[in-house]
Amino acid sequence: MIGKKNCIFISTVLIAFAGGLLVWAQEKKEIQESEREVKEAEVPAVALAALKKLAGAATITEFAEEIEHGHKFYEGSWQGPEGKIDGLVTEAGDVVEIEEKIAADKVPATAKAAIEKEAGKDASIHFEKKTFFVYEAHFKKDGQGYEVIYTPDGRRYHEEGEHDDDTDEDEKD
Repeated sequence: MIGKKNCIFISTVLIAFAGGLLVWAQEKKEIQESEREVKEAEVPAVALAALKKLAGAATITEFAEEIEHGHKFYEGSWQGPEGKIDGLVTEAGDVVEIEEKIAADKVPATAKAAIEKEAGKDASIHFEKKTFFVYEAHFKKDGQGYEVIYTPDGRRYHEEGEHDDDTDEDEKD
């Protein structure tokens, strides 16, 4: 049998190891996800051209570089009819998402009711409409039909809204 001192020692080592893992995981997450303001000149030409195309006649007032899921993105902000609009593109200029502030009366009633219920009656709610881009492909492989969805930066996307970096089995038709 293991003595009381050995049990205490083993428990202490396991707790220290678990704590170290938590610190390491948090540091890794902070490295993977960051955002910093940048100047227009720091945005790659193709990403800048994509942001300017999204903004149209509006002037982009802020630029940022974001690291998410280990990928680098560039964000531009400009004023739209109802407030701030943010466009997010890859380094290669592929559009990832557009976020725009909208008035409460432009939110679908069912979504608005669910949000208000979750937030509570005294909450001050600000609404944004988020448009994000994914790419769906259908193909046959080994006699089976498949349907897959990927984000512009090459991450697998599940229609339930979950992003998945794993290589799970493809969705079968």
